[in-house]
Amino acid sequence: MFTLHAAFGPELPGFRGPFFLPAAAAVCLSVALAFAQEQAPAAKPQDAKPQAAIPQAAKPQAATSQDTAPAAAAPKLGRVVADAVALRCWPGSVAAPPVYEDALQKDQIVALGRSENGFRAVIVPLGPLGYVSRKYAVATAEGKVTTKGAKVAFRYRPRTTEAPVTQLADGTELFVVGEQEDWYRVRVPGVEAWVAEAEVQVGTDGDAELAAGYAAWKTRQQAEVQQRLDQIATAQKLEAQNKIDLAAVQIVQDAFAAELAKPTVEQKFDPLTEAIAKLEATLAPESAGKAAIESLKGRIKTQRWIAEATIVRDSKPAPVVDATTPEKKDPTERFQSIGWLRYERRLAGPGVYYLEKGGQRQYLVSCNTGRYDLALFVDREIGVQGPRRRPVTQTMTVLDIERLEVLGTARM
Repeated sequence: MFTLHAAFGPELPGFRGPFFLPAAAAVCLSVALAFAQEQAPAAKPQDAKPQAAIPQAAKPQAATSQDTAPAAAAPKLGRVVADAVALRCWPGSVAAPPVYEDALQKDQIVALGRSENGFRAVIVPLGPLGYVSRKYAVATAEGKVTTKGAKVAFRYRPRTTEAPVTQLADGTELFVVGEQEDWYRVRVPGVEAWVAEAEVQVGTDGDAELAAGYAAWKTRQQAEVQQRLDQIATAQKLEAQNKIDLAAVQIVQDAFAAELAKPTVEQKFDPLTEAIAKLEATLAPESAGKAAIESLKGRIKTQRWIAEATIVRDSKPAPVVDATTPEKKDPTERFQSIGWLRYERRLAGPGVYYLEKGGQRQYLVSCNTGRYDLALFVDREIGVQGPRRRPVTQTMTVLDIERLEVLGTARM
């Protein structure tokens, strides 16, 4: 019979002080009891002494990059026959066993390893999903990550308060699929995962369908890892291109600074604008040079306006030349009125003279000074000057001619 202690003695990497594992202790107890029933001879009184050590079957196992599968038996391909099967961390029967984030769906093709305590080991192509602290890992510029230090803890969730699933040797390659705060989310080949025997069915050796299904599972996991590496490579490529683009923008900025050092009247900005347009056409939409160019264009526009305003302010005003053509005066403006002189007879009295223009009567006319005999100008176009009056007895204004000039010939 085994006795388990709540606090384990030595500290593991990543732990601060002793750790307490109620769930793990239950797993260890179950496995230890089964181990004792199978291995121990008939119990004697002196054999009942409590032991302080952790049962060997429940201790975390150290894994290395060379570990691929348990050596007990060659893996066989099989099929999941239950729905949504969780991958257990250890082959123990407890109410709430620690499980990995991976879950197997019905008809999933898997590789199966050894059996233990009613459970079957599942060989995940790149290993089950787990966590390794960033403090105990080193990454290359290309994104590849390996462990750093002896006995690096591999955990099924990002917590340091629980026992690790296993311990990894120094330099173990980690297949990183993501990051979470201070943890790498990784897969490690050779780390064991377990399911109940009843949840899987062993297939026939040489079954091509099973082999193809397992290969597809491996391809999906490899693609997940490669996706992160491709993202890192793309980001590095963009960063390198940004350096080139910003260096090109800097050349134009230096040329702009050189123009600012010149007197205002000598500053030329058109060559800079042309250089910017050519450079902008070569930049990718996500280039960091785009923002730098927009800023530089704004500065050039402002400086151009300042230079032009300064030149206008300091220049002498040019003499104003009146380029307008003088308007020709109408020679008939000297007349008060122009029209055709007409005479109208009246039965009840003397006839009247009037000016007609455009078929309309303009004025009744008279010549009280007697200077002109109006009868001599009837049916001629004349220009006249003189005062106007409006007699009460007349319906039209009367223009008294003081000056008369013939403008047109007689018209009948």
